[in-house]
Formats: sequence, C-alpha cells, structure tokens
Amino acid sequence: MKKIIFKIIILIMISIMISCSNENSGTKKENIQLSENERLEIFDIRYLTSENGEYLNVLLKENSKSVFVDYIFYTNQSIDAFTFDTEINEGYIKAEAIDDYGTNYIEGNLSDAGFNGKIYDREVNFVSAKSPFSGAKIIRYSYTVSPTNASEEDIKTFEYYSSIFLFNNDSKSAIIDKINLDINSEITDAKLDINKLSDVKNILSNNMLPFYNDWPGEGEYGYNYYSISEYGIDYLSEKIASINKYLYEYTGGAHGVHGKIYKVYSLSNGERLKIEDILIDVNNLDLINKVKEKLLSIADEESYFNLDELSLQENNFYITSKGLTFTWGIYEIAPYVMGDSEVLFSIDEIMPYLKDEYKSIFE
Repeated sequence: MKKIIFKIIILIMISIMISCSNENSGTKKENIQLSENERLEIFDIRYLTSENGEYLNVLLKENSKSVFVDYIFYTNQSIDAFTFDTEINEGYIKAEAIDDYGTNYIEGNLSDAGFNGKIYDREVNFVSAKSPFSGAKIIRYSYTVSPTNASEEDIKTFEYYSSIFLFNNDSKSAIIDKINLDINSEITDAKLDINKLSDVKNILSNNMLPFYNDWPGEGEYGYNYYSISEYGIDYLSEKIASINKYLYEYTGGAHGVHGKIYKVYSLSNGERLKIEDILIDVNNLDLINKVKEKLLSIADEESYFNLDELSLQENNFYITSKGLTFTWGIYEIAPYVMGDSEVLFSIDEIMPYLKDEYKSIFE
C-alpha cells in the first residue's frame, strides 16, 4: 500500500512539473534553425547619463562577456563619440579607442546602478536616466557569404547586417508598444515579440533577399557588398525618447553611402514628433539665420551647396539633455566629403522658438 501511495505521489509531482514546464514554455526563447551563413544575436542596451549631459550606450551581448560602449560627449557645442569594444569580467571593463586625435580609454565597473570609473584619466559616474524605459533589446540578423568558385583575387563577398530595436515593455504599456511599432516601421508593420525569434529571423531575412538576389557576385560586374543598420539611444527622460538608426551600404565604387534616421517620441501619447510639432514657426528667419551662422562656424560657405535656400521644414533632428540638434545627411546641403552636418542649439538658445507645450521637453 505504501509503495502504491509513493508511486501516486511521484506521478502527481511529474504531472505538476510537466504542467509548469508547458505554462512557462511561452516565455522561453525558441531554438531556431539557421544556415551556416546566418547569425542571430541579441543585445541588451542600456542608456546611462552623467550630470554634465554626457551619456553612454552600453550593449551587452546575451550569453557572452562581449560589451560595446558608445561614449558620447560634447566639444565646443559639437557632439563627438568614442566606441569601445571589450569584455566584461565580474562587472569590470577596460578598453582603448584610437582615432586621429590619439588614444582614449575607458576603465571601471559596470553594474545595475550604472558605470563608475575613468574615461581618459577623468573620473566619471553614469547612472540610468529617469525614464519609464528600463532599457531595450536589439536583435541583429546577419548573413554573410563568400563564393569559392572564382580565383582568390576575384572572390567577392556579401555581408548584410540588420537589426530590430525594442524598448523593454514589462508593464505591457500601449504607449511603448506604439513606439516600438513605429521604430521598426521600415522593417515590418507587425507587432514583434522578442521571444518569437523565428518571426524576427523571417522578417529580417526576407528583407535581405532582394539585395542578395540583385548582387551579381563574381564575374565582370561583381563587387563586394556590405550593408549594416544599427540603433542607438540619444536621450531618455520622463517625457521624451530620442533614438537613431545608422545605415551604411557599399555596392562597389570609391565609397559607400551612409546616414542616420532620428526619431523623437512623446511619452505622453507615443507620437513621433516632427520639427513642425515643436517649433512655433519653422520658417522663422531669425532661427534660420542662426542655423546658418552655426553651419558657417564649421566650414566656409563654399563648402555647402546653397545656404540661401536652407529650410527647416521636415528637418531631421534629435534631442539630448544639452538641447536640440538639427541634422542633414550627406548630399543634402553639402558634398560627401563633408559628411553629415549637425548644429546644436542649447536649451537656452532653442527655448524662444519652442511652442509653449514643449518648453519643458528637456526637464
């Protein structure tokens, strides 16, 4: 009798365990099949800010020690950045970044509380911004292929990297869902579930196919193809979310083309803000002349196409704790060699031109 009761208890326990497993299976990430040319990577992204308005975009690769840190700072009202690629060991990171101006380095402790350490011999302390957003996830899909049916010097490669960006939404907020849907509107018009990786993979790989099908590979007209899209956070506050998407594509020739798409959202309703929404008058001559003055402080008038026709209508812009930055991509107001053009208006400078309902946008 005792043995029968014991067996019954064991069977009940097994049944409970299976039931719990089935209930939780919907929250677990699925195992999906990828070809040898495909990769699917998941990153946690955190936005950390300091008292002086500098900020870090920290990308932590899932199930890995890999960490990528974008350090964004300000020099003479211009925005600059260093990118560090390193590993995290028990919360400690250390890395160097080298550019035309010398060597910069980051060293310190990264934790849930933020980052505390040194950047270029300067003590720094970065903490999470006061915002409804706790962070975000980036799912990156890549497809690379290098055919081997040609001689070594004729081999051409195809490299494609595309990403989906989703703010964390543990609270099931309809506003955050709305923002996430708009951020990824160029990729899909459907709501995405971070746990349904097969759906994400199918969306990104299907978007890649037209480019791959048009790529000639080897032969007389063959070329190396490279394409990448990546996301970053420019600003998070209790009222505003400002993000960017960097795009680069090379299809042969002297150089590729690149640019950034900026999106600014109101957290009160999830609406994407246009420059016309927040400025009293985009045709204000005083403001336009001040924009011109700032552009001419970067380069002389001959470096631009025609500043007399400069317009702020439908202008690409983004917001940080320092103020509002107007931006123009390559070929918009200047040749390729000039790169992107940006002018930063500090909070005090831009305040007289803002509509009353947006004068508190930087608080």
